Amino acid sequence: MTSSPASVRVPGTPRIAPLPPSEWPASLRSLLADSHKDGAGRVNLFGTLAHHPVLAHAWLSLARVLTHEGTLGDRRRELVVLRTAHRLGGTFVHERHRTPATEAGLTAEEIRATAAAPDAHPWTDEERTLLETCDLLAAHSTLPDGLWQRLARELDPEQLIELLVLAGQTAAMCTTLGVLRTPSDDAGAVRPHLTVRVDRQRCRSAGRCAGAAPEVFEQSDTDGRVTLLVPEPDQKYAHDVRLAADLCPSGAITLMDAT
Repeated sequence: MTSSPASVRVPGTPRIAPLPPSEWPASLRSLLADSHKDGAGRVNLFGTLAHHPVLAHAWLSLARVLTHEGTLGDRRRELVVLRTAHRLGGTFVHERHRTPATEAGLTAEEIRATAAAPDAHPWTDEERTLLETCDLLAAHSTLPDGLWQRLARELDPEQLIELLVLAGQTAAMCTTLGVLRTPSDDAGAVRPHLTVRVDRQRCRSAGRCAGAAPEVFEQSDTDGRVTLLVPEPDQKYAHDVRLAADLCPSGAITLMDAT
């Protein structure tokens, strides 16, 4: 089965422009304030939903249940979201979930692999089953009995139902934001040149930076501390580098922007 997305998001002017936070209802602003741990990239998402406050509240309540009260587990949840977003060409959703996926334990390599053929990465059998399920659901196909039996060996009934709802909720968001051409929060922003500095004496050997941006950081086999591989990384790694700095528990990574 090909890993190409089923649709491609068309760039351009938003068909319905996101409302600025000053025009959101108070309840929606409160939801945004209460969900900081969900990561950045929610302003245009919330601003789009703000056109329909009642639906926005219901939608975000469901999202909160799936994210904070779900039984699938963080890693499974993010695999399902990322794979479904890829299959449906949901660039907004895929980029939006890179940070939660990292916090759920996925490495930068695994995040990239969610947008590749399943055999391009050594997934576990359970993870390959999840990816295969997402591919079929995104293609509006039914799940064959053999695949369902594999799922049922790993997941209980509550988790199976949650898996289907999560994939459907992700697909609906990809379709909505894609058709409306909702831009990411940093779309159109001037991207400065990035310089990275590392204080190895402050490093606590957590290894989170190497997991988030392995092209830029490496954890030493000798002392466990971070080694900076690329002081001035290519812009394509900027998101990963900023995430690495955010995840560093000791503040050993310093980023300097220059236009």
